Amino acid sequence: MGDRSSSPGGKQKAAGGVQTIEKSTSDAKLSRDTVFKTLSNRRRRLTLRYLFEYDVNGEPVRLRDLAEWIAAAENDVPVDAVTYKQRKRVYTSLYQSHLPALHRDGIIQYDQARGTISVTPVTSTFDTYLGVDPQMGAAWSTYWLALGVCLTLIAVLSWFDLFSLPISSHLLTLLVSLVVFVSAVVFAYHNDRGQE
Repeated sequence: MGDRSSSPGGKQKAAGGVQTIEKSTSDAKLSRDTVFKTLSNRRRRLTLRYLFEYDVNGEPVRLRDLAEWIAAAENDVPVDAVTYKQRKRVYTSLYQSHLPALHRDGIIQYDQARGTISVTPVTSTFDTYLGVDPQMGAAWSTYWLALGVCLTLIAVLSWFDLFSLPISSHLLTLLVSLVVFVSAVVFAYHNDRGQE
């Protein structure tokens, strides 16, 4: 970028009085203009959201999967309903423009030859702006798993009369239904906010 120059030790500083934002866990600085330019484009925001959600274990994500997910979000359809044309349009813009720009700014690691994208220390700079908690996906998975295990255990123990409940089976069914319903509503609300 024209507004940054490298200083000894790999640090970058803004030239000409351009304000900068510290990169988390990195010695370099990301210009405020770069942050705003990145956030002003919906496909770049969606790319970062996808990485926050699916690059949890440090495994690179595939460009094809990213393009399909963004096409689904843009067309408000499930991923499996995305057409070839919708995916191709997103794929082309990511491949030619958005991913190289994000890579150039150090926001992501993009291997164009392999078609893979992964996070860098700079990527986490954007979680505050996007209102994303990268660990939230894992937290919800753990919650649903624990809820399923608890409800299954109660059902099995009750079935074999190893556990007696102080309430009727109708009331228990209503309570379980309410727990699952409220959990699903909260999950859906949280997920929708994460895709805005």
